[in-house]
Amino acid sequence: MKITILTVLLFFGQLVYAQDHPENHDHHRNHVGFGLGATSIFAENNLAPGLHVHYSYRLSDHSPFSLGVGYEAILDKHTHSTVTGLLGYELGRILISAGPGVTFGKEDGETHRSLSGHLELAYEFSVGDFHLGPMAGFGFDREESHASVGVHVGFGF
Repeated sequence: MKITILTVLLFFGQLVYAQDHPENHDHHRNHVGFGLGATSIFAENNLAPGLHVHYSYRLSDHSPFSLGVGYEAILDKHTHSTVTGLLGYELGRILISAGPGVTFGKEDGETHRSLSGHLELAYEFSVGDFHLGPMAGFGFDREESHASVGVHVGFGF
């Protein structure tokens, strides 16, 4: 948990620094992103690998807003996966995505689903059409909540 807190603090420190040092950032209408990280499931008090994939479409060439869809999987002893509708906002190199979703879980051979929510923050460095950087996410449904930190890799076109 201490590593998670330290990572989040370093992430937000970078965000503050980025506001004082703007750089050119490519704006693409379409974005496909992948995230891989460590996920803390609060109710189970453990860490598990997490994977996030999303597609977003910028509303206009210069709009900071985008719409998209995301998929998240938490790979622990019971598989959790979530499909989310996303509203995105870009603030310089900072991407903020949030939206409602449906979480599917499997426990003791039984599949269940519930409404959920997801929030993700990412900071991107551009390398051509690719974007790389740290990410932090939070997800919740009526049964549990979780937070994750990791690396975001994206591709704009």
